[in-house]
Amino acid sequence: MKRRRFLTEDWLVLGLNALSDNGPEAVKLVPICQAAGLTRGSFYHHFDDHTTFLVKMTEHWFKQQTQQVAAQVEHLQDPEARATKLNDAALAIDYKLELGIRELARRNRHVAAIVARADDMRLSVLADLYAQRFGIDQETARDMAFLEYAAFAGLILIAPDLRAEKQSTLSARYDAMVRHLFAK
Repeated sequence: MKRRRFLTEDWLVLGLNALSDNGPEAVKLVPICQAAGLTRGSFYHHFDDHTTFLVKMTEHWFKQQTQQVAAQVEHLQDPEARATKLNDAALAIDYKLELGIRELARRNRHVAAIVARADDMRLSVLADLYAQRFGIDQETARDMAFLEYAAFAGLILIAPDLRAEKQSTLSARYDAMVRHLFAK
């Protein structure tokens, strides 16, 4: 039986999975070709060079983990429904992939630029949500968004293997703390 053709999308998904499972070393040229069971020629059929692969892989991550999440919540009018949906999406993120992407960003300026765009978009969505939920000014909303996002990123950094139940508990406690802070 003939093996189906390995598409660009397949390389990107393989790269993100390898990055999540084994870190940045797993997405170097030789390891990623070995993981695919394909030659460098096949790789170069899809990508001009390794940097192009990393950029396209990171753009794929950006679309899935940021743009699609923002699109899921932007149409929701009720701020509480939006907060719930956004929280659920954040809890579903692959923490090890986030770590891997950020490590790649530390090593590659092109990847860093995409990660910065993702961070900006995530902070903007979160700040808008704070302003809507609590009726606070934009500066305070941006500060609160930054604090929450820093807590989220810190959690990923110090506990990438944290169980889903504990993530959910911590998220609920954080939200209760913020609600108390802005209670009218």
